[in-house]
Amino acid sequence: MQRKQRGETNTQEWLNTYADMITLVLTFFVLLYSISNVNIEKLEKVAAAMQKELGIEGQIDFDEVSNDVKFPVIAEGTEITTPSQMALDDAQQNIQNYMEENNVNAEISAEDNVLYIRFKNEVLFAPDSPSIIPESVGLLDYIGDVIKTKESEILAVYINGHTADGANSVWNDRMLSSQRADNVAIYLEENKGIDPKKLISRGYGKNYPIADNSTPEGRDQNRRVDIIILGNDFEWTQIAGDGSGSVEQFEPITPIDVPGVSGQ
Repeated sequence: MQRKQRGETNTQEWLNTYADMITLVLTFFVLLYSISNVNIEKLEKVAAAMQKELGIEGQIDFDEVSNDVKFPVIAEGTEITTPSQMALDDAQQNIQNYMEENNVNAEISAEDNVLYIRFKNEVLFAPDSPSIIPESVGLLDYIGDVIKTKESEILAVYINGHTADGANSVWNDRMLSSQRADNVAIYLEENKGIDPKKLISRGYGKNYPIADNSTPEGRDQNRRVDIIILGNDFEWTQIAGDGSGSVEQFEPITPIDVPGVSGQ
């Protein structure tokens, strides 16, 4: 066996240092990737295990950890899905499935912490009547149950009633649309226990048509009820329309549009 001569230098030792450095770099990038896809349940378990090993178990409540730690932003421009957006996305999927399975004539979409549901009046009401038809009770029950399970992540639920400019109606259009919206809100409050402070009902009458009121087809589209669900992280800001570029701050009782739904 060849022996290393006294004083001879081992020129391969740098490889050990280099390999250790590469291992640390790889570990660093794996760590970055893991925290960019946070699983809260696993994070809670890891945090609890670390507290136990460090002898500080029970001194730190995970609920006290700020959201910027729970949902870290890894790089500028990275979008983080908030709890309220996750709740609305889940609600949209559940309601969409129910509508498809039961052939409900309605439209639904979600974006920017807002969930939009649009019904034609015939789905919920008989012609010239503010009373909810018995056939729609199951639909309102299901929507109410979904809202109730997500209520902690919901800021407000708007119910907007709209009518058309129809001839020979025994109702004033504004009164009819208001009572229809009110009755939906009352049903959700009394039968599903939804916080009444979060239920905001409004009647717009014939004043905001989405189609030509001079045709039967257009009037049919204009007769509708919109349910607009806002998540807790909805931002009540809008650029002022006076060209100044300033930002107006809106309160929850301020009317909002319904983008993202066909026919608007």
